[in-house]
Amino acid sequence: MQQNGITMSGQWPAQQYRMRRMQVLNWGTFSGLHDIPIAEEGFLFVGRSGSGKSTLLDALSALLVPPLSLGFNAAAREGDKGRHDRNLVSYIRGAWADQKDIGSGEIATQYLRPTTTWSALAVEYANSSGQSVSLVQLFWQRGSSNRNADVRRHFLIAERPFDIASELKDFDLDLRGLKQKLVDVRHFETFSVYSEHFRRLLEIESEMALRLLHKTQSAKNLGDLNGFLREFMLDRPLTFEVAERLVKEFVELDAAHQAVVTAREQVNTLRPARDAWKRLQSVHEQLTGLDELLAGIDTYRDRCKAGLLKEEIERLRTQDQGLEGQVRQQQEMLENHKTQLNQLELQHREQGGGQIEELEKQQKASEQQRDDRLVKRRQAELACKKLAWVLPESPQGYAELAARARGVLEGWVQESNQADQKRDTLRDRKREAESEFVQVRKEVEAMQRQPSNIPAHMLELRRQLIEALGLAEGDLPYVGEIIDVKKEEGAWQGAVERVLRGFALSLLVDERHYAAVSSYVNDTRLNSRLVYHRVATESGGSRLSVQAWSLVNKLTLRDNAYRPWLDAELRRRFDYACVENMRDFRQQERAVTREGQVRHGKARHEKDDRHAIDDRREWVLGFDNREKLRLYEQRAQQLADEISRLDPELKQLEAAKAQMQDRHLASQTLANLQWQEIEVASLLDRIQMLTRTLAEMRSGNRALKELGERIQKQKGKLKDVEDALNQTRAERINVGKQIEQYGREMDELEAQLTSSVLTDDQQQSLKARFEAFDKPLTLKNLESQRSSVERRINEEKTTLRTEQGDLEKGIEKCFGTFKRTWPQEGADLDETLASAPDFIALLERLEHDGLPKYEQRFFDMLKEQSTENLAALNTHLTDARKEIRERMEMVNESLAQAEFNPGTHLQIEVSDRILPDVRTFREQVKRVLENAWLVDQDGAEARFGIMRELVNKLSGEESDKQRWREQVLDVRQHVEFMGHESDAAGREVEVYRSGAGKSGGQREKLATTCLAAALRYQLGGSDGGAPLYASVVLDEAFGKADNEFTELAMKIFTNFGFQLIVATPLKSVMTLEPFIGGACFVDISDRKRSATLQIEYDHQKRRLNLPERLHGEVVSH
Repeated sequence: MQQNGITMSGQWPAQQYRMRRMQVLNWGTFSGLHDIPIAEEGFLFVGRSGSGKSTLLDALSALLVPPLSLGFNAAAREGDKGRHDRNLVSYIRGAWADQKDIGSGEIATQYLRPTTTWSALAVEYANSSGQSVSLVQLFWQRGSSNRNADVRRHFLIAERPFDIASELKDFDLDLRGLKQKLVDVRHFETFSVYSEHFRRLLEIESEMALRLLHKTQSAKNLGDLNGFLREFMLDRPLTFEVAERLVKEFVELDAAHQAVVTAREQVNTLRPARDAWKRLQSVHEQLTGLDELLAGIDTYRDRCKAGLLKEEIERLRTQDQGLEGQVRQQQEMLENHKTQLNQLELQHREQGGGQIEELEKQQKASEQQRDDRLVKRRQAELACKKLAWVLPESPQGYAELAARARGVLEGWVQESNQADQKRDTLRDRKREAESEFVQVRKEVEAMQRQPSNIPAHMLELRRQLIEALGLAEGDLPYVGEIIDVKKEEGAWQGAVERVLRGFALSLLVDERHYAAVSSYVNDTRLNSRLVYHRVATESGGSRLSVQAWSLVNKLTLRDNAYRPWLDAELRRRFDYACVENMRDFRQQERAVTREGQVRHGKARHEKDDRHAIDDRREWVLGFDNREKLRLYEQRAQQLADEISRLDPELKQLEAAKAQMQDRHLASQTLANLQWQEIEVASLLDRIQMLTRTLAEMRSGNRALKELGERIQKQKGKLKDVEDALNQTRAERINVGKQIEQYGREMDELEAQLTSSVLTDDQQQSLKARFEAFDKPLTLKNLESQRSSVERRINEEKTTLRTEQGDLEKGIEKCFGTFKRTWPQEGADLDETLASAPDFIALLERLEHDGLPKYEQRFFDMLKEQSTENLAALNTHLTDARKEIRERMEMVNESLAQAEFNPGTHLQIEVSDRILPDVRTFREQVKRVLENAWLVDQDGAEARFGIMRELVNKLSGEESDKQRWREQVLDVRQHVEFMGHESDAAGREVEVYRSGAGKSGGQREKLATTCLAAALRYQLGGSDGGAPLYASVVLDEAFGKADNEFTELAMKIFTNFGFQLIVATPLKSVMTLEPFIGGACFVDISDRKRSATLQIEYDHQKRRLNLPERLHGEVVSH
């Protein structure tokens, strides 16, 4: 039976499932259980805005739609895609308002069920064959959590009616008990498995159909025509799968290409090493040859020397024979001259010459005595000069002078000791000043380098420590660098320094560095005392309270990681009372006075006055050392001035001491000499008398004088002959020694040469090198020429060794590069020259085996992937367009069965889009496929480069690459759709481009018409048969369309065999009444309690029997 074109109950297929019952428990503002019978002909949820209609429809969505596609309250989100104010938590908890919190003033969501709660949804489908399918979901949330992540879900499917009230009674979140209770119900933990099962039962073929059903819930939010048709009418093309396979398999191709590239790079890396290795072998041979020359250079020199010695010995023997004859001749001449001299001396004595000889002896003795006394007299005169005395000329005067000198000697010891003591005192003062100056300068330099008051030797100790461990100064601070005395407590700083000095000079060591620091300190002689504290920077604990006048309150701490620990340590160890008088001092257990007396406990007291309490140079606390630096600079200047003053005083004392030493030596000289040792006047008189007597005796005997002259001449001749004979004898002795020496050297050389052998190469090379000099080889220049030859050989070796080192470094660098770049291939090799044969063998394998094999595999795989994956991709790109057109023909067949407007029908036209990226992509694919069978390196590299570029884009995670991938692979994006409205004669009435420029009602018409066709296609196929799943939910649909189109749209849906479940405001009830079989009124009280009221339906009149109060509202609209 049909009425107004509407198919009545019993006219749909017996196997078609229609919604029969809906149940919600604790869902949104629907607290408790609400059981709603659904008319199989269709059903309306009627109510005012905000009453809860969409809440019930969202319950259906939660049961059917995959979570990733689920969007609640779709009708309210038209034009506001970013608004998502409803979610599972808001429905489970029963969110009903946002109100300001009285306490905090913040806006907070108000919930009906704020503590542990659970919700249940159920919908029952049935067909005319008596089959039922119930979909059930349970939701629960424990405690007061409002996070979606804390929502637990359980899915159930019953192939029978399901009653929440009875079957979920006493559930109390006991899932295990529920499963044991409902053994005939299928239980699921995930939506995907649950969805797959119910789609199979309800004959819903694809998940896309579920998404389209959810989209149908708000037809006015459909969006543009292109987007709708692409998403809900067209399947995702296989191009994506082929592209994924291309990307996946390209990994293997890329690995094959990388193997080629790697092999080439390996060959290019190792070839320089092999060339260098060959040159290195040549260098080694040259160095070996030079070493052999050096090893033989002494033997060759000895051979040359032996020859030269032999020649020289022969020459010296000839010279010795000549000298022997010369000695005999000179000996005969000497005997003749001696005979003549004897005869003359005999004659001279006979003429009286004996007395003259005696006087000459006396004269000579007196002159010798005179010379000795003059030497001592000059010593006495020099001593008197040093003492500023005058040398006396009488024995008595000299005796007095000597006595005076002895007096000087007697007081010299005491005077010398006094001078020494004074000099030593000044030296000690200068040495102390210089030592202190050095220490002060160290402190100044240390304070100039960093703003620390810690002594320089402690800073140097830390510097050595951080350099050894590779740390920074900030890693190991001294306590004193982190503590300072507050400015207003400056009067107490000296006393604070007395208490904290030892602690201030201790290092703080972070837990991270403790092991390294403790090991270094243990293994190193520090030559100093070091205290350090192991600090866990997070330590500190609760703060101990200190007394008001505590020393701790006078301190300020630098803000760093050690501050909590240091604050706690100060409060624990140094809570000393700073007292103004001794009465308070004696009453406190731990105290300190301004004067620096410290009480450490009941018994132990301390006062260290080695330095003044206000001596800032001894202070070690503080962040700023400018005042301490000024004091040290001032002290350094004082010490420099003192050193400058002491220098001239010391020099003056040393000069006086030297002068005193000279006086002592002079006095000693005078005291030791006797008058007889310096008196010369009497000797001068005697010498004068002897000279006069000899002159008279010689002048008085003419013959004697002549004999004397002849004797002197003969003595001269005799001496000349003796000198010549001695010289000749000496020359002969020297020649003999040389012959003897050369002979010994010859014997030694011959003994050595018998055990030394030179190769022909050594002999020839060394001979050429020795003969390369301009001067001929002699015994004198033999050693120098040997040294020159050795030096030149060593210079050549140095040059070769430099080249050798460069070659070795280059080779090892190549090996190191190889191992770092390809660690797996070089795992069994090291970077040293010992691995050179293995590396060269590897290179030869790569050149003759590896590289050709890798290249062939790359060519084969490139050809295979080009002809398979890319060709398949190209085919799918072409076929997908054809499939789109075929799919649209099916849709148009559905659209032809229903009017769009009275007397018109809508058809979808498909046209290609001009997309530059797509065109470029297709061209690149074509270039790779062209000549794919050719095997040439350049062409293969070019095709591979294009493939790699494509794969890189296809696999990229960046947003621009993702957009590009979607555009070039999604063939749905390569076309656009237009709606053509035509009359029965085929005349075009209007063109629709994605709803652009149309009114809200026109867009709604377009959306509804396309939806109906899409749903029929997705759920019913194109054979004209009704869908086996009939329930379609519309949320406030047709709100902007006129009544005429609303009626037309409802006819389209019912003619296609759908069961419409519609949520609508009261104004649309009259238009929708004829197309349903029942309704309920949804109302809300106090804005937080929703309920439903079933409305009686008059099947004869096809009208709802509305209550009077609602009837008035419907009529008013």
